[in-house]
Amino acid sequence: MSSLDWIAQRGIRAGLRMGLKLGGQLPLDLELLRAGMNATARLFRPRRECEVSVTCMDGVRVTEVVTNNPHPEHVVVLMHGGAFFAGSAATHVAFAAEIAVRANARVVLPDYRLAPEHTFPAAQEDGLSVVRALLAQGVSPAELCFCGDSAGAAIALGMALALKEAGMAQPASLVLISPFVDLRLQAPSVRANSKLDPMLSYTPLMRGAQSYCGQIPLGDARVSPLFADLRELAPMLIQCGSDEILLDDALALTHAAKSAGLVVESEVYQGMWHDFQLFAPWIDAADKALWAIAEFIRRH
Repeated sequence: MSSLDWIAQRGIRAGLRMGLKLGGQLPLDLELLRAGMNATARLFRPRRECEVSVTCMDGVRVTEVVTNNPHPEHVVVLMHGGAFFAGSAATHVAFAAEIAVRANARVVLPDYRLAPEHTFPAAQEDGLSVVRALLAQGVSPAELCFCGDSAGAAIALGMALALKEAGMAQPASLVLISPFVDLRLQAPSVRANSKLDPMLSYTPLMRGAQSYCGQIPLGDARVSPLFADLRELAPMLIQCGSDEILLDDALALTHAAKSAGLVVESEVYQGMWHDFQLFAPWIDAADKALWAIAEFIRRH
């Protein structure tokens, strides 16, 4: 690790602890916490070689990111994270641009409906509406990748399961980053890594999970896809950091997917935190992880 990388990691960790983690543990309205996360969007800028546009697909507002390459090889539907109650296309557009450049992809970011105003299955339905609109445009399932980080990973995985249940073709691949797929938050890493993870803590995740589920039990497979029948899903890449409280979600999902006979690649980045990939411009491990994502998308 270079000295600059070490300094960047220390600075980002400190900023996350003072901002997102501390704020999430305070008894603030979810709407206020949402506004705080959206304010972080100003820290990230899309790459200059990308064009960003906002449009509507089947009633869902989406942000599209494309490069100056007129012939993208893939279409990535990116479901942003935010514990189901926060996050937006604005918070993830720079991350989308990184994927677009590295994978030569058109990246579509749905601004799906958030809890607590909209409970399950609103977010998943919005994602599926965008997928149907893309298919109607002539995009082939073989060109599609469903990608999601944190809560967005649960939604993306739920979308793939819904397609299977409907008898529709799977996307070519699934990329699940720091997946939040067991909403009960009972895994050992939630407690074991509570001090290591500079971004996440139990309280805001549980508040988000409960507001998203409504009357559905937290362990129901519809909202906690770790417990769903994963057979016949697309090849899956799972990435996480060793220091995050959701480490065990990623490991359990890897085990469940392999037991279901899926093609699975799982990567745990030592010393990294939740959603560290968002910091690719400053962190070497995040840059490496994004290239691995791009390579996986291209290969499948």
